[in-house]
Amino acid sequence: MEKKSTFTILALLLMSVIPGLTFTASAIETKIIVINPVSGDSNFIFYTNTTAVGTRFNATVWVYNVTDLFAYQVKLYVNDTLLNITRAWRPTWDPQWVFHGKSTVGLQPAFYDVDHDGSNEGVLVGDSILTGTGFTGSGLLAVIEFQIIYAPSKGSVLCNLAIDNADTSLLNSNLDEMSVIKINGFYKYIGPPLPPIPKATMYIEPNKIVDPTLVPCNYFKVNVSIGNATDVYSFNFKLGYDVTVLTVKNATLGSFFPSSATFQVFIDNVAGFISFSAMLTPPEPPVSGDGVLAIITFHVEGLGASNLDLYDFGIFDQSGEGLPCEARDGFFSNIKLAKLYIEPPKIVDPNLKPSAIFSVDVMIDDVENLYGYEFKLGYNTYMLTCIGVLVHPILGETRFSTKMQLDDSLGLLWVKVEYRPPAIPITTYTPQSIVTLTFMVDNVGSSLLDLYDTNITDPNQNPIEHEAIDGFVMTLVRDVAVVNITLSKNSVFERSMVNITVTVKNLGNVTETFDVKAYYDSNVIRIQTVVDLNPNDEESLLFKWNTTGVTPGIYTIKGEASQVPDEFNITNNVYVDGSIQIKKLIRDVAVVSVSAVPTVVYQGENVNITVTVRNKGNLTETFNVLIYYGSSNIGSVNVEDLAPNEELTFMYVWNTKGFPACTNYTINVEAAAVPEETNLADNYMTDGHVKIKIPGDINGDGTVDIKDIAIVALAFGSFPGHPRWNPQADLYKDGKIDIRDVAIVASKFGKTC
Repeated sequence: MEKKSTFTILALLLMSVIPGLTFTASAIETKIIVINPVSGDSNFIFYTNTTAVGTRFNATVWVYNVTDLFAYQVKLYVNDTLLNITRAWRPTWDPQWVFHGKSTVGLQPAFYDVDHDGSNEGVLVGDSILTGTGFTGSGLLAVIEFQIIYAPSKGSVLCNLAIDNADTSLLNSNLDEMSVIKINGFYKYIGPPLPPIPKATMYIEPNKIVDPTLVPCNYFKVNVSIGNATDVYSFNFKLGYDVTVLTVKNATLGSFFPSSATFQVFIDNVAGFISFSAMLTPPEPPVSGDGVLAIITFHVEGLGASNLDLYDFGIFDQSGEGLPCEARDGFFSNIKLAKLYIEPPKIVDPNLKPSAIFSVDVMIDDVENLYGYEFKLGYNTYMLTCIGVLVHPILGETRFSTKMQLDDSLGLLWVKVEYRPPAIPITTYTPQSIVTLTFMVDNVGSSLLDLYDTNITDPNQNPIEHEAIDGFVMTLVRDVAVVNITLSKNSVFERSMVNITVTVKNLGNVTETFDVKAYYDSNVIRIQTVVDLNPNDEESLLFKWNTTGVTPGIYTIKGEASQVPDEFNITNNVYVDGSIQIKKLIRDVAVVSVSAVPTVVYQGENVNITVTVRNKGNLTETFNVLIYYGSSNIGSVNVEDLAPNEELTFMYVWNTKGFPACTNYTINVEAAAVPEETNLADNYMTDGHVKIKIPGDINGDGTVDIKDIAIVALAFGSFPGHPRWNPQADLYKDGKIDIRDVAIVASKFGKTC
């Protein structure tokens, strides 16, 4: 009954200070609440016809029913497209302030981007008692001033004055965090309704690119544009493409938004898409009309076609509501539509022996408006004789004249065909034979059927872009080769085994059986037989070489394939890999560097001891590395399979829990000797000293004094990446400098080492 009476008196006092504030039975719990001092509740509601953009208003943050409050902080954030936080302060002059009349640290508010992406603006306000007892009761924590920066063109905008987060906290004199209910404030700005918005169109410009000059390694640009847009404040889209044809080099903001707009680009050239978004920043007005949203630079990777697909697109007004929008895709191709080619493209036939006769066709495909063509064809006159040229009418059109010239001594054929009125220009998207060529085989071998100096013209004698594709013919060919040799090791110790892999290939067009030898210098290691190796196939042979009895030194490794009957190219039958060294054994391990970071720590913090060891011998080694402070062992690390002349760097984490403060510790490292090691002088190394300091001694001078208070106060509200971030001031080790850290230093004020 006595507690209930006391609460009733406190509630009446608060109601006299804050009009409209009411309490219920649940108010016996500790609460932090954002209060509208005008209405006495947590609602801030304005109308565009009575409150203009630029208006400022205050919110107060109160605590109720708190016991032994030693330190506090309030983190409040808002949507910074709707509100600006213009000021914040601790009302130290106000008798209702919780620490009024007490000695405090005196922290300044910290302003920053809450989400690190520009979407929320925040402020951190707090303080800690320096001397004296904690506060018990109800009172004022902070005052925060806001400015309205955006008026809705229709409906309303909503915004939390958000304090319900992990960084809003109360600490008692034991620095324990108190259980507390956190109640956000609420801001609403109500505007008049607007008429329906017409649908905008997002599209690729130009919508179709067909350009055979855009071959791989070239660049080109497209615009993602918008038309018929109204009141756009932000937009986003994804653009998909075929990564075998195109990749995105970069993208930048177009002219639709001003250059002050913020934009983000994410490019994924593996999945084949770019994600682009942009947003205006108050007080910039929304944008309407037509314009370029983004400019995208593509890099051509290959030949082919790719759709430019717009998806996951959207445009939004200043309140973040979506606007009607549709999208139109684009298209890219660098394939030449027309082409001349030999059909069949490749003839490999062992039956094409001298006096055999065969024919190929010169084909045309995917051509529009053709009215003439011309080509030269070269061939190996030693192997072939051209004995026939037959020109065909295309699609039955016979009104054309023909010129041709054949010089078999040079292996050259020239054909020119011109159509004459009233011939209809030829358009075909299916292959058509224009000339049949007949050859006689003179000798075995191979020949390129080389189409060159090709020309296709339209009725105005303008050239038509096209590509020309050669043909190939080959008779009986016998050719075996050693194409590669690999060694399991390039250097070994005497008496070791070496695996030598010799790869052979049948470069001919008949199945072959032959012998393969492996050598070191002129000494044969072994002979193996390859049986029935098919044309164009490879086979790898493993030769195991036991180096026992081989004098240490450097030896050349060679593979040799025996010559097969009628083989005309024997230059590729021998392949020299290089050399292998056979050497003596040396064993020696060493510690080459030791460093400890940090060199000044609090008791219980970790010291990262980084050690680099090296194998100075020529045999792979496994050994222990022992770490000491003074003569006492901290721990050990097992180094496994460290190759000759290689180094290994590792980190050993030494936890200083239980080690007395105000003490310097010397770090020593020892690499345990390996068998047969004779040089032990480099197995030891000393780093220096690690000092353990007392809690709260941020600058490590042995005293917790005003210097440490100043350091933590200066860093208040910071986090990694913040310009005021100081990791030494993060005593609570939670990645941020807040009231917990301030309170730790304050509670240790005056302690000395």
